[in-house]
Amino acid sequence: MTSTGPAVAASAPPSAGARASLTATLAAWARTVTYEDIPVHTRAAARSQLVSNLAAVRGSLNHPLGRRIVEAFGPPLQSDAGRSAYVLAALATALDFDEVAYSGHVSAGAVNVAIAEAARGGLDGKSLLTSIVVANECAARISAATILSPFFRGQTNTHCHLASAAAARLHARGASEREWTAGLGLALGILAVPLHHGVVTSDVKALSAAAPVRLALDACDAAAHGLAGPDTILEHPEGLLAHLSAVPLPDAVTHGLGRRWHTDTLSYKRFPGSAYLHAAFDCAQRLHRRLGALDLSRVRRVIVHGSLLTWQMERKVTPALDGPGTSVSAATLSVGYGVATLLLTGSFGVEDLTPSAIGDEARWALADRVTVEHDMRLSERMVQATSPLGEALRQAGDRALDWPELIAWGGEDVPRILAGLGPQEETLENATMAIGARVDIELADGTALTEECETFTGSAGPATRRDHRSIVGEKFRSVGGADEVLCDLEAIDLLDPSQTARALSRAVRVGPLPADRELSGASVAPGR
Repeated sequence: MTSTGPAVAASAPPSAGARASLTATLAAWARTVTYEDIPVHTRAAARSQLVSNLAAVRGSLNHPLGRRIVEAFGPPLQSDAGRSAYVLAALATALDFDEVAYSGHVSAGAVNVAIAEAARGGLDGKSLLTSIVVANECAARISAATILSPFFRGQTNTHCHLASAAAARLHARGASEREWTAGLGLALGILAVPLHHGVVTSDVKALSAAAPVRLALDACDAAAHGLAGPDTILEHPEGLLAHLSAVPLPDAVTHGLGRRWHTDTLSYKRFPGSAYLHAAFDCAQRLHRRLGALDLSRVRRVIVHGSLLTWQMERKVTPALDGPGTSVSAATLSVGYGVATLLLTGSFGVEDLTPSAIGDEARWALADRVTVEHDMRLSERMVQATSPLGEALRQAGDRALDWPELIAWGGEDVPRILAGLGPQEETLENATMAIGARVDIELADGTALTEECETFTGSAGPATRRDHRSIVGEKFRSVGGADEVLCDLEAIDLLDPSQTARALSRAVRVGPLPADRELSGASVAPGR
């Protein structure tokens, strides 16, 4: 294989009879994808991804942390597309309100770089969506190839942001195949690693996606001017997959290109915070509806039964929780804080991550009565779904037995669990995510109530494929987005470059909209 050392010939085409590298194969496919190549339902998923991401951006703009980001780096849309993408990525991820797919937080780069390019007037709505989908596919595949690794990288999986940002830029600007291969190689050749301590105790998380997005765009600029990237950056023995994963899955990078659309695996968040918490949040919201306003004196204890991911997340963040002194980032990862807030108020949104809300002693007093317990049944159900782990385990087959985390979790049951997963999915159009939870609440008077959610609202599956448009529409409205702007975004495929740029500008504008309504009311043609 080509060395990853000095890249003199790293981007040269393979010699006759040689097998193309993973990067070259992915690039050759990605650069040719058109809007018409993408299935109708996949385009619809990407359209909702765009709306959901813009809602996350708006949410942060309404939060003190987002306002500080803007003070430091400028508004979300600027004349410099790279600067715009940086700010948008920071805003979209600061409160953990972004979408997840199999595999990874693909929107930080894919959607925000595409928005920044379109805001310059260079893309019509169809091209915007196409660049988003292509970037999703590149980043999700590379992330899936590395997922059998230590748990809980999540948003700090910077290679996902590097790949998605580079692919969005390269597709939006019609880059050559050489630029694609070099740009991805350069971007993935420098891997930033956010430290957990910094993420949960400060505002590092706000920059953990933005910084790699900017680095990826610099890599694309370098590739456009002739700098070479390592062609085998993914599969080389000292490359990305070997560096990140205990059980690399190189086949995941190129398997089913044009048939398996990872965009179909998107899950959309109704609440800010890790997706591992959302089923517990749904349960707590239902309990609030049954119980009404709760006084702390009425509650004896709350038990959250969760999958391994939920349970370990709480264990990992607990040392960083400091009651009213807890960081915003740690609050977005805390089962106890989110569940307590929902039981007390019935909602959990951007306003519940402000200093005044986090400083509320009553929330923390109730959070102290919340315990999280691992439920093996929920974990087994979780791994049977496509996302976040099931499809990777199917692709790995017996190789998954070499993954230390899996053996530590499942022990002697692992062979049985793997045998029950079945073959890989031929397409991902029926993808699922099943991070469920059960919440028991015991009241001081002896009353006991339970709510269970096999999946959270918005997670990949049949209900979300049916309802994603309404789920993200409500999310957009909840952060002050206007119906007329939402209508424009839902019809983004029909807009020319200037209309697309105007719609995006209006979508990130916080405050009263001006009187220009020339885009509002655009109709959405059935089946587009």
